[in-house]
Amino acid sequence: MYKLTNKEKFEVIRTVLQSSDIIMSIAKSPEHIKVIEQKGFADYVTKIDYDVQKYIEKQILDLFPHHQFLGEEDKQHKFDQANPCWILDPVDGTKNLILDMHHSCTSLAFWNGDELDFALIYNPFLDELYEASRNEGSYLIRYAKQQIITAENFQNLQKTNLIINDLSSLKHAIVAFGSSPYDRGTKINHKAIFQVLYDVFENTEDVRRFGAAALDLAYLAANRHHIFFESKLRPWDFAAGILIVEEAGGIVTDFHNQPIDIFKSSSILGANPALHKLILPLIEKLR
Repeated sequence: MYKLTNKEKFEVIRTVLQSSDIIMSIAKSPEHIKVIEQKGFADYVTKIDYDVQKYIEKQILDLFPHHQFLGEEDKQHKFDQANPCWILDPVDGTKNLILDMHHSCTSLAFWNGDELDFALIYNPFLDELYEASRNEGSYLIRYAKQQIITAENFQNLQKTNLIINDLSSLKHAIVAFGSSPYDRGTKINHKAIFQVLYDVFENTEDVRRFGAAALDLAYLAANRHHIFFESKLRPWDFAAGILIVEEAGGIVTDFHNQPIDIFKSSSILGANPALHKLILPLIEKLR
């Protein structure tokens, strides 16, 4: 098990913030965003995805040459769970980026060889950095890139401590969901998803669909909505978000109410403990 120092965390944060220059420089001229590859239905890769991953991977492996690196845009995903591993989605919400919607992020999580231990989700369009360390809480740093962050002042940054809501009634809950569009035509029953969504809508205040699962989980921790669910996500979609939600006091499980295997695709259900218990029966058809 490898424990990061505060100085190492600072260097990783700086790397993620600096990588956003790639996103912002091209995003200022969205007509120049080029789709390089379509990996599957509705699953696109742009040059920005590759460039951000290449930059972060190099910086991380320079800092930690003996660590593993699992990036969404890798052609092969080989790793050993017994050893430290960095899990990256260079651009979560690629379609939003292509459409110039300004709702995309970079998501980076650190598996220390035993458990998730450090997580970052950064939305460069809002300049919002979500950060969590195991047993040290979750935080939102607004205007992170505009601040002068050094190794010395890292612990003294003005951070908003994220504490998940204490709602105990579904009727006041805002629910975010994902439609798992990449998996259309697979074993996932999309008709059932939208039948369940109607049941959820009938029992809650409203539903939302944003198109970036990592931000959906970060926003759950920040109480911008109160429940999030999606039938199938990949490790880079949820790894960082899970730690951020858990350190804010929330719960993230699969649809069977089981812990998430960080290195496998999984359904995701996140909420505060009370709402999590209440929403489980409504998604029973998706198990």
